[in-house]
Amino acid sequence: MGNRTVKHFSVGQALLYMVLGLFAVTCLLPMILVVIASFSTDASIYEKGFSFFPRGWTLDGYKYIVKFGDQIVRAYGVTLFETVVGSVWTILLCSMFGYALSRSTFRLRGGLTVFLLITMLLHGGGLSEFILKSNVYHLRNNLLVLILPGVSAYTCIVMRTFIKSNVHDSLIESAKIDGAGEFYIYVKIVLPLIKPVLAALGFMEAIGHWNQWQTSYLYMSEPKLATLQQILMKIENGMEYLKQNMNASPEMAKQLAQMPSVATKMAVLAVVTGPIIIAYPFFQKYFIKGITIGAVKG
Repeated sequence: MGNRTVKHFSVGQALLYMVLGLFAVTCLLPMILVVIASFSTDASIYEKGFSFFPRGWTLDGYKYIVKFGDQIVRAYGVTLFETVVGSVWTILLCSMFGYALSRSTFRLRGGLTVFLLITMLLHGGGLSEFILKSNVYHLRNNLLVLILPGVSAYTCIVMRTFIKSNVHDSLIESAKIDGAGEFYIYVKIVLPLIKPVLAALGFMEAIGHWNQWQTSYLYMSEPKLATLQQILMKIENGMEYLKQNMNASPEMAKQLAQMPSVATKMAVLAVVTGPIIIAYPFFQKYFIKGITIGAVKG
């Protein structure tokens, strides 16, 4: 039998793993509880509260959501378009901006950096933005309103810092000596070296696009252009409105009283958060790579 390498853990490492494991469990348990509650009956929730072992199981919450099947499918399409295209657009713009600001030979980098910081401190307000996008750019009921402008001051600053720390000036100068232009250097040298930060910030942008509902609520009046968050919010609000205004026939009032309100809310939450949770493991390797990228071998 060949030699086997046995890993020995110190007491400190064991304690660290235990703490991290407990922290991971505390983060995972609420989501598991939401999924279980989405399959629980309202009577069980009202009787025992939220429990990992409910007495009654049902699919009524998901059945109520399925009634809006066509709208939800379209909303998923719109939300995926906004998430993918919007995240890629933002990351491309901010990485190019960050690369320009990271170059010491760029004369305007000081003024543009100050301008960028001003946008983080001052904002024109929601009303001016609404008038600008609606009356000047005519972006109402236009998918571009979910994507534009696409520049984040925070993302640009993080990109600039990461590029400045990991893409050395000697590498850029060597490429210029060989005849490479700025765009070629950006595409062939800079982008491959900053993949971890692209993935990390891209995932953060994707979460922001996936969870946003206000932009769609303000600018999208056509139901076919509504995002998933907006559709699910309408489902929940419509359900609460019907329950609070049961001035109908006794039969209708009985059906409304039997509507699974709590289970439906939990089902809505599971439908919204599920895709992001599934996508996270595919980005995890890039976060790990970010620890060692740019290291200098001795």
